[in-house]
Amino acid sequence: MKPVLFRALALACACLGAGVSASAQEVEDPFETARFRLGPVRFTPIFEITSVGHDSNVFNESEDPKSDTTAAFGPTVQLWMRPAGTRLSAKLGGQYLYFREFANQRAWNMRNELRWEIPLARVTPFVEGNFIDSQERQGYEIDARARRRDDGFTLGTALRISGKTSFVVSHRRSNVEYDEEETFLGQPLGEALNRREDLTRVQFRYALTPLTTLVVDTDVARDRFDLNDIRDADSVRVVPGFEFNPLALISGRVFVGFRQFDPLSSDLPDYRGIVASVDASYVLLGATRFQFKVNRDVVYSYEALRPYYALLDTGVTVTQRVTHAWEVVGRASRQTLAYRHLQTSTAGDPGSDRGHTLGGGIGYRIGETLRLGVDANHYTRRSEFDSLRNYDGVRVFGSISYGIRQ
Repeated sequence: MKPVLFRALALACACLGAGVSASAQEVEDPFETARFRLGPVRFTPIFEITSVGHDSNVFNESEDPKSDTTAAFGPTVQLWMRPAGTRLSAKLGGQYLYFREFANQRAWNMRNELRWEIPLARVTPFVEGNFIDSQERQGYEIDARARRRDDGFTLGTALRISGKTSFVVSHRRSNVEYDEEETFLGQPLGEALNRREDLTRVQFRYALTPLTTLVVDTDVARDRFDLNDIRDADSVRVVPGFEFNPLALISGRVFVGFRQFDPLSSDLPDYRGIVASVDASYVLLGATRFQFKVNRDVVYSYEALRPYYALLDTGVTVTQRVTHAWEVVGRASRQTLAYRHLQTSTAGDPGSDRGHTLGGGIGYRIGETLRLGVDANHYTRRSEFDSLRNYDGVRVFGSISYGIRQ
């Protein structure tokens, strides 16, 4: 964990130094920059065709892997309104997954988000809601495309103390529900993972510069499972970090902190350690973009004897602009799933799973909102306790995206 913490803090310091020295830029108001207007509604449509190509291991199998021709495509629309001086925004989207040979893998996915803010003198109450209905792989552990529904709502308010200082207090309740018939390696996913999550957050924000904001998140969480209370847990997380203006030379988020994860059952060990969430980009000389990602946190597992694992997910993507329109992309990532098992288990070391991805591609940009691309990725996974999870494969895909500012 120490190397992860060191790298994240080093990145934070580097980004902070660069951010302070850069010239100030203001974040664009999406209501003003929306591409289309229809009466009081302003909106930006997006259409993407992704994953058009060949997957050499559709089911991530260790033996006799199946290949297929695949595609994913669908629309998304971002909407903004200003009714009676308030701010209303929404993002509505759908995606169809296509497989030529394996029709049972075809699916329609939906993702909808809504936020309403009421700006007052110093206080801005807000409410958020979301609904996701998808048949996709969930995280790095479950290699099946399982139908799952996520919904939730958030109530909160932002309090401005001064021109640079503010607090945001919120409470979120969300639900995770798998279909009854969904299983993975013989384990019913709904029986293991259906749950309700409550999260109360107090966020402190201080604008260090026009480009850099210091943020401290303090979270108190409560997870309760529908059919398997062995995973019920409470946790406290304190995560300081920095947010950087998305239009600046340095952009993104760098957060590193501490989490105390306390299962209610004495049969399950607790977790006290470093957590991190880094998603930051740096542009060198206007032509080379480096994107760094680090995610370190606790994730629930479907495994009966290994109810959760500590995930460490790291990755880097380098995009080199060759000409005004052409670019070359290289990427590499690594995941480690360090399992924790029940105290009553006699299995010894709970073991770990490890995954690697190495790939690259080329892209061609037409204007500011249209991009064509071709990517190839080689992926592997190795498990210390289950040979069925040992697999590798190659995915070669083309993509077309319209509406996203490049």
